[in-house]
Amino acid sequence: MQTVEALAVALTGTAQTESEPVRLAAGPLAVEFDGGGLRYVCYGEVEVIRAISFLARDENWGTHALKLEDVQIEQRDDAFEVRFRGTCGPGGTELQLSASIVGRANGQLEFNASATLAGDLLTNRTGFVVLHPLDVSGRPVVVETVDGQCTSTHFPEKIDPFQPFRDIRALTTQHSDALSVEVRMEGDTFEMEDQRNWSDASFKTYVRPLALPWPYTLAKGSTLAQSVKVTVQAARPADANRPVAGATPDTATAPARIRLDADAREQRAVPQLGIGVRAEDLDTALQHAAELHALNPAYFIAHLDLRHDAPATAVPRFAQLADTAHVPYVLEVVLTGDGHPADELRHVAAAASGRSSPIALQVSPAPDLKAVLPGSPWPPCPSFDDIFAAARAAFPGTPLGGGTFAYFTELNRKRPPFDKLDYATFTTCPIVHAADDRSVMETLATLPFIANSATALAGNTPYRVGPCTIASRDNPYGAATLPNETGHGAKRICLTDNDPRQRALYGAAWNLGYFAAFAAGGATHIALSELTGPRGLFDSGKPTPLFRLLASLAQARGAYRANLTVDPGRLPLAAFAAKQDASTTLWIANLSAQTNRVELDVGGTAGTTANTAANAAPNATAKGATIARWLPGVDFANAPPRHVPLTAGTFKLEPYETAEIRLLASMP
Repeated sequence: MQTVEALAVALTGTAQTESEPVRLAAGPLAVEFDGGGLRYVCYGEVEVIRAISFLARDENWGTHALKLEDVQIEQRDDAFEVRFRGTCGPGGTELQLSASIVGRANGQLEFNASATLAGDLLTNRTGFVVLHPLDVSGRPVVVETVDGQCTSTHFPEKIDPFQPFRDIRALTTQHSDALSVEVRMEGDTFEMEDQRNWSDASFKTYVRPLALPWPYTLAKGSTLAQSVKVTVQAARPADANRPVAGATPDTATAPARIRLDADAREQRAVPQLGIGVRAEDLDTALQHAAELHALNPAYFIAHLDLRHDAPATAVPRFAQLADTAHVPYVLEVVLTGDGHPADELRHVAAAASGRSSPIALQVSPAPDLKAVLPGSPWPPCPSFDDIFAAARAAFPGTPLGGGTFAYFTELNRKRPPFDKLDYATFTTCPIVHAADDRSVMETLATLPFIANSATALAGNTPYRVGPCTIASRDNPYGAATLPNETGHGAKRICLTDNDPRQRALYGAAWNLGYFAAFAAGGATHIALSELTGPRGLFDSGKPTPLFRLLASLAQARGAYRANLTVDPGRLPLAAFAAKQDASTTLWIANLSAQTNRVELDVGGTAGTTANTAANAAPNATAKGATIARWLPGVDFANAPPRHVPLTAGTFKLEPYETAEIRLLASMP
């Protein structure tokens, strides 16, 4: 029997627990009070606001943790009220906050905050942040500016690289013909950014325009007061058939339904699966060459940063790793940005001469690893034309990629000449703005928007993604990634380079969702994780659940995507299927911390259709079908999960469980 702490470590890689939100309701208005902020503001079954929080960010865009004091909550049938005090800052007490929240059954919600500075506070942003959910993408909105002017427009469909709306006083969003919601923000000038750029599942309206200087100092003794008021206008309480994203459901949840046609396949091939290897991790990577061979990815990305990596030393060792593991490599080169691209790339090419050559080359200047916020000047940097010409000359005939080694945001804001590339590349990171378990999983819902926007940007040029992990391999928005504790004491921290969930069942589930989303979105190559290091595939030298998942996905090389339809029901679920000549394989992951019921319906000659009636006994899903499960207690260090017969069309997935189901192509 596992202890509570051991189970938490198996699921999320850390013994640190997350606070339980307090659910409050006033008639059809419902919210979660969590850590001093509100989440999932719903009217009936419609989520109208994703979150409202009063935040203080430091000079590196990190968020100071708010320590709550004197929390008072009153719940009545027709109203709820929350009052609390809190402190935060680099020393913990520089900002002293007093706040109140009142919600009423008539659809009105008001959040007031008053802050007093007990000491000087250097900040990039302090004040309210309001998040609208993904559902508003493309929907009508009326923007009222601080001068009282109102403009009717729409939330952007494609991801806006900058601020879609500025100088905001209020936003009135049309959620349906029968439901509109006004959000009025007082106390400062607000503007909005499209947080889908960073894979956040929201549009963020925040205080203090970026055009103003930052960081700035809130002086000791100063005060600031702000408020957010939400007003719902509804012809009826809400659309009862519409699920609420993210909110914790009742125990009696609708099951997820998966329909798999085991005979038919799509024309699109399964993306090539890769992983990353950084030059500073080559010692440990070479020690795990046998495991890299067993993993058998299509390639690994050899990351070479010319600011501190010596090509003459690193490149031969990348080639050695490729030869030993029998896995080819893509050479990813960060140019210094202050030298001559042609000279730097000639040195790299000379280091690769006479050895196993890279199967592709992707290059980017170091200045492009740092974000340039709207209104800020671009730093001096060699031009794309000069960089790509130098790369072609140094590595003639080698496929060339470019774009950004940072996040999609940077690709969206600084777009290369895609027609001069063989492929475009970028990465993402789910812990830029929030690092709690639900927020990180919610980023998967944003990936289709990123895929659509990337395709629109690149045109006929294919795109590749990665290496991507939950942790941040670089911090484009500050001096460095944030440190974290080691082992099971590691915490959930924004922009850390060492996220504990990488090593746990949560990490395998998230990565399956990531692969499935970009496979559906047209990526030709997807690199996940790194071989070793803090974002690696080993925990105390032993393979993690993610190692086993990637080894399983790697077996689908050369396969085609199978026809798959997923209805996730009330809990988030990820699924991906690949069809080969002799079999069809389905991977499923439960993306929630609750047990998820799944109804699997297999069509075609691979099996009979499952009986999904709620009051009927389930029939066989497919004769001879087998399932392997990633569960707490599985010995991932010594063997992959064992396949056992799958005999029922309905089964359960435990929290963050991943399962692999295999079906023969044709059965009697």
